[in-house]
Amino acid sequence: MVAEPHLTLFSSDLLSKWGFNDGDDPDDWLDYCEAHGIDYNTVDFPLVALVRRYLLPVLDQDVTVVEIETIHNPIRAELVDGIDVTEAWYGRAEAPTLTPEYVDVPMSEAAALARPDVPR
Repeated sequence: MVAEPHLTLFSSDLLSKWGFNDGDDPDDWLDYCEAHGIDYNTVDFPLVALVRRYLLPVLDQDVTVVEIETIHNPIRAELVDGIDVTEAWYGRAEAPTLTPEYVDVPMSEAAALARPDVPR
């Protein structure tokens, strides 16, 4: 049995300007789109939606995020358990450890978020 392709979202990526592949579409996503006839030039990778739906709900810490219009990581932790962590984005302060370390999301779920008009 072949496992469905998935994306891994690392919780520590919330704490860095360069997290989540520095805001670039993951190669695995581009490969998945190509294999499934999805034109990734016209469909945005749904990183923010994936983080909000799959990563934030499972974190053991209370994490408040902010969305940023940037070419870098567009979704970052602003507060962790009520403490401002924005200096950690640039490595100017020690970042807290977020748990769990990561969450895996089926690639089909990413595609469904990217293309809500296409039935699953």
